[in-house]
Amino acid sequence: MTQRLLGFDPATGLAQWWLEDGEGNWAQKSSQVVAPLLDLNKEAQNHCDPYNGERDVRMVARIPLIVIAKWRNELGVDYWNPDHQHKVDALLNDADWRWLRTDGGTI
Repeated sequence: MTQRLLGFDPATGLAQWWLEDGEGNWAQKSSQVVAPLLDLNKEAQNHCDPYNGERDVRMVARIPLIVIAKWRNELGVDYWNPDHQHKVDALLNDADWRWLRTDGGTI
């Protein structure tokens, strides 16, 4: 199997790969370096006020792009679709995804 890097965005850590098996089959693979973002989330959970200065906006999560793609592909949840907001909220309230949260509350 051969793989070729199609692109890498250093700002997001997102990489796109082209894979070929030598028999005419191919696939695209995405990967992302998420540790720095998850470390920021953990720090925010422990030490930051989630509200802005005017106290009218609350940051509840930082979600890596690769997780947004996983939710779409595996769970059918489209983060960018306003009609799916209740599904996104449910995922962020689920203990399995707690590492995406930047506060200790629920939505």
